[in-house]
Amino acid sequence: MADAKSGQIRSGLKDWEQRVGRLRPAQSVVWIPAVAIALIVSIWVAAIVRIQTEGREARVTAAASTVELASSFSAHIAKTVHDADMVVRWVKFEYERSPATFDLAAYDQRGMISADTALQVTIVGPNGDVLQTTTPGGKQVNLSDRRHFLIHQANPEAGLYISQPVLGRVSNQWTLQFTRRLNNPDGSFAGVVVVSENPDFLTDGFYNLDTLGPRGMLAVISDNGYLLSRRTGLGKASPVGPPAAAYRELVGAKGRVFSDPVDHVRRFVTYRHISQYPVAVIVGLSERDALAGYQHAKVLYLVMAAVISVLLLTAAGFITVMMGKLQGLAETDSLTGLPNRHLLTQTLRRRMDATGPSSRLAMLYIDLDNFKKINDTLGHKTGDELLLKVAHRLADVVGKERLLARIGGDEFVILVEDDNAARKAGDLADVVIKAFERPFVMRGNSYLICVSIGIAVHRNAVDNEFGLLTQADLAMYAAKETGKPANVSQHCTYTPALSERALHDIERHQELQYAIINREFSLEYQPIVSLDGELRGVEALVRWRHPTKGVLQPAEFIPFAESSGFIVQIGEFVLEQACQDFREWQDTDPRPLTLSINVSPVQLTTGNVVRAVTRCLNDYMIEPDRLQLEVTETVVLDESALVRTRLEALRRAGVKILLDDFGTGYSSLSNLVNLSIDGVKIDRHFTRGVPAKKASSAMLTHLIGLTRDLGLSLVIEGVETQQQVAWLSRFGDVTVQGFYFSKPVPATALPIARAA
Repeated sequence: MADAKSGQIRSGLKDWEQRVGRLRPAQSVVWIPAVAIALIVSIWVAAIVRIQTEGREARVTAAASTVELASSFSAHIAKTVHDADMVVRWVKFEYERSPATFDLAAYDQRGMISADTALQVTIVGPNGDVLQTTTPGGKQVNLSDRRHFLIHQANPEAGLYISQPVLGRVSNQWTLQFTRRLNNPDGSFAGVVVVSENPDFLTDGFYNLDTLGPRGMLAVISDNGYLLSRRTGLGKASPVGPPAAAYRELVGAKGRVFSDPVDHVRRFVTYRHISQYPVAVIVGLSERDALAGYQHAKVLYLVMAAVISVLLLTAAGFITVMMGKLQGLAETDSLTGLPNRHLLTQTLRRRMDATGPSSRLAMLYIDLDNFKKINDTLGHKTGDELLLKVAHRLADVVGKERLLARIGGDEFVILVEDDNAARKAGDLADVVIKAFERPFVMRGNSYLICVSIGIAVHRNAVDNEFGLLTQADLAMYAAKETGKPANVSQHCTYTPALSERALHDIERHQELQYAIINREFSLEYQPIVSLDGELRGVEALVRWRHPTKGVLQPAEFIPFAESSGFIVQIGEFVLEQACQDFREWQDTDPRPLTLSINVSPVQLTTGNVVRAVTRCLNDYMIEPDRLQLEVTETVVLDESALVRTRLEALRRAGVKILLDDFGTGYSSLSNLVNLSIDGVKIDRHFTRGVPAKKASSAMLTHLIGLTRDLGLSLVIEGVETQQQVAWLSRFGDVTVQGFYFSKPVPATALPIARAA
């Protein structure tokens, strides 16, 4: 069956070769694919510009709607709270003026106590017993354990207090309790006046509910950390829900899009705090509802552009096929029928001689990303089928006027001759990338293939065909460096800097080899201290003492060491030397200090870091919980089984895993709950804005509280000023690291107790 299918592919290929004619294309039809490509590019540019414009307008409109709705909703809440507070103040005033003659029931019957949503007004005595209530037949209960009673009892200055929704013991209904303290003439505690409100009215009573739509959201939260009321869509409000902390990411939002922490619906959200009362409102409009019209228009534009593009490509391809010439089998690739490497180099040499170094000749060097994985996994027959489909697609894009060749397993070359070959090559690279956005269908399955494209232009008289191929190859690898990790297609144009970088990489590779052999690396240590300067641990930092360039910082060689694999050997040196130094300190300093060491992702994936750590712990008799390995967010979030297994093995050995530079990568605060870590190091980016920037201060405050609640250790990096130290002192015992206390220093300069 497979042989029969392969035969069909070969037969179809021969027919395709005869129709395409892969020798030199006729110059008279060059304008046909050029015009088609230009029209397609123009159509897609116009469609994309229009889609982007309408998308921005739709989002701006939705954001403005949430701002306007939040303004109306906050006014509604302010009025509701104000009405309840006026009742509380009036009852407080009348009761304190004459407790003996105050009759709550009589005032209620005469209509002197009024609030649109008040369910009950209650006077609570100093011992917590209900003295008077507007609920007929209300049972006698004691409220001394209620939070509002305890707050007013303890704090004469508490003012208006709004409780979280509770089930009333007198009314037996869900209520919000607006309370103020009652005082005796001498200022002593005389009890509490309580106005119980229906919490649902906060949201259900809003006059503009129709604007929310079926998936909109209203929420009222208290500064005391309670959700007062929440309503979604056209449903009823509920007084029961998550704490206000669940909405932390929404605080301060003004028309931004968030995924709701409760029902995970993406909404445009606006947050508004009511200045005169300790409450805030959150309004959210469903992104799906708000952008429904725009999404319909977007699909229409894309379908129209795709249909026109297909028609144009079909027409151009048909004309090109009919005008082609048969290419000799000796000069074609046996699988695809394209010109092979031999014909390419011959043709390239002739065209370079004809055009000279005039920048009229350019080359696109195309490589398929991850083709080897597909070939090894699905088999060579499937790989050959894919190469045939790629050749067909590239031929459709390039047309007959340009030479397309296959020069290797998954490597293709396109030659471009034009007065501005560099620009034309760049435009053509964009078209190729666009063509590869459509999946390849093979044996009933669809596969999306990304490409890396290098562009080289013939500008120098000393260039030959092999030199130009080398330049395009270097540019292709530069494109692959940026595109492949992100799983996107990319193109790059050759510059002399790429050759210099390649030569520099070779030299740096040799330098790193010599540095490891000659032990040119050394360690410095930065103290980790408390706010009063007490030493709690150190972080080991590697330095390269280059024989000619002096001391190099990690940023100057660690990235290359990771890409070249040398980081495994460097990391083992750091671990070994740091543990050896730490062993000496343990012998002379009784303090329970910790040792922090950075671990590269490459060490976890290619090195045997577990064995190296275990060996050092045993060799130097270090207690495992004194060793802290700092990893990046990308390592902790890595879903590979190998990384997870090694991290778990390290934790089982007793070693602590710290999340380094938290906040600079992809983690959110919610990730901390699920990550297998023991501590967090907050990046200096947050510390830099403290205390001047409110956002930084607020974020740092929340991070400190969150890590403590989760039982994680915490180190705050980047402490460099006395003002930062003073601000951090409010959190009590905090561990910090920064230049204010000490820069990284050699081991001999650390404040470690030394043996006499």
